[in-house]
Amino acid sequence: MVAPDIGGRIMAFNLDPYAYLWVNRNLSGQLYSPVENQGNGSLSAWKNYGGSKTWPAPQGWDTEDQWHGPPDSILDTGRYTFEEMGSADGTVFIHMQSGKDSRTGVQIVRHLTLHPGCTHATLHLEMVNISEKPRRWGIWEVVQLDAARQGPAGETHNDQAGVYIPSNPVSVFQKGYRVMFGAQDNPEWKAEVSPSLIGVQYQYLVGKIDVDSTAGWVAFVNQVNDFAFIQCFSYHPGETYPDGGATVECWTTGLGESVSGLDYSNNPMYHVEAEVLGPLRVMQPGERQSFDIQWYAVRCPGPIIHVTPAGCCHQALRARVVTGGLRLTGVYGVFYPGDIYLKWKNDAGELLRMERVALANPMVVLRIDLVQDVPEAAVAVELVVVDPGGAPIGEIDSASLP
Repeated sequence: MVAPDIGGRIMAFNLDPYAYLWVNRNLSGQLYSPVENQGNGSLSAWKNYGGSKTWPAPQGWDTEDQWHGPPDSILDTGRYTFEEMGSADGTVFIHMQSGKDSRTGVQIVRHLTLHPGCTHATLHLEMVNISEKPRRWGIWEVVQLDAARQGPAGETHNDQAGVYIPSNPVSVFQKGYRVMFGAQDNPEWKAEVSPSLIGVQYQYLVGKIDVDSTAGWVAFVNQVNDFAFIQCFSYHPGETYPDGGATVECWTTGLGESVSGLDYSNNPMYHVEAEVLGPLRVMQPGERQSFDIQWYAVRCPGPIIHVTPAGCCHQALRARVVTGGLRLTGVYGVFYPGDIYLKWKNDAGELLRMERVALANPMVVLRIDLVQDVPEAAVAVELVVVDPGGAPIGEIDSASLP
């Protein structure tokens, strides 16, 4: 579900009954004038509708090279034009465009494509310099994810909601991340929930971290029911990123040091933000830059330790010699329906044998636990997804044989 009239937001991205995106029910159905949206210019005046939206980076209020929002009555809550909606070859797409913002000198374009027969969506973002001088901005996508659960006394925060970000082995930040806001010792931030993986475990404490991850993905998991939402993006080595090199940022809403007068104890909002940032680029007048983000919805436990275009991994493929053959174990989420195959290969990478071992279904956690006989000369095995028509989709994981 998209809402062009409130900043071109995507307000729903669901997998069957499960809604990933947080929606501020207090603002449902309400529209405001630009003057009302801007208010006094403080964060407490912001109409935080929820969902997914695109902003310019870096954010700040110190110089004209920073975006002074939210609130922002044009790029954040302004009415986007609805350019087109249609289908071709099974895809469905929608194209939205912001108004022209004279202060930042940019116009934002959001193009969402839903791909058929899978849980994959592509968010193609563009930023256009509509001013008469060079402008330097990055594209910043902010997704607010629902982190509420129903307790005995009503709605409360979900302490089983988590965000997972691959760490950078040569990070410029001491812990692999930097605390941008809130308490430095906020227990939500986990430097290593798994090797080379930063975790955020929601505890309804206010704060924000940035991460200079180069892996190109960030995952959210509701571990109560294993519904996972994954964003994948391209990292551009050698380019400069906002906020000291951040490619991913995570904000948690909750109690703690107030933000510009906000007090969540009086108005609880249970959500976390998984934010993806593109590099800072100079745009000449009339020039544009773009940034693509791939969305996937799936059932997979957390933490998620690896992502491919075919699926995600919670427990890596492990091969052990047992009585009767080789035992293979692993836990995954698969983005496409179809079949799961094992591909046995020799040391030259040649295929020795391919065999079907399971069904692929995004709505069901894929748990591999089987004993197989090993082809002669096999040194490795791959776990791959094949669509219902027999066409290969891609590899989820692989393992060397003992």
